[in-house]
Amino acid sequence: MQAGNLSGITDEELVKGLQEGNALYFEEVYNRYSSRLYSAAYNILRNKQICEDLVQELFVDLWVKREHLTILKLRSYLYMSVRNKVLMTLRSGRVVLDLEVVEMLTNEFAADNRLLQKEIHENLERGISELPEKCREIFVLSRKKQLSHKEIASLLNISVKTVENHLTIALKRLRASMADFLLLAISLLPLFM
Repeated sequence: MQAGNLSGITDEELVKGLQEGNALYFEEVYNRYSSRLYSAAYNILRNKQICEDLVQELFVDLWVKREHLTILKLRSYLYMSVRNKVLMTLRSGRVVLDLEVVEMLTNEFAADNRLLQKEIHENLERGISELPEKCREIFVLSRKKQLSHKEIASLLNISVKTVENHLTIALKRLRASMADFLLLAISLLPLFM
């Protein structure tokens, strides 16, 4: 079958051809899904290079292990694979989630995941409450009251650099305190479907 004719075949046929070692079928799988898998990973990790590497690793694994894989639904298999790679990347510490990403994830799935949203919010609030007093005050002014670094410095009669240092400390501590919880929360969200 010629490469141009593959666009009309089903995922089930692609899997069969892939498992038989047909490179054209593999190329079609890549063409159909690579950009979507990259987008799914990027929505979480927000790191272009790591997401590109992650998708490439996924497809290398798919080709190398093709004969031994049991793939019932190609789309589901690929999205589950990219989700697992995202979780492994987060666990390894190669990428740290921004709090904005956490908020976006929470808001995006709030309607279906009220309990999860509540738990993430409680965990974040607990982390904020455990910050040193000055860090907590500056964090709240920055993230909750939406004040600029300059406005916070003026309000507290400190330098902008001091504000930045306290925010760096606060974010570092919050990321560390929420890391395992976030991995669990992300693994439960239907982000990639």
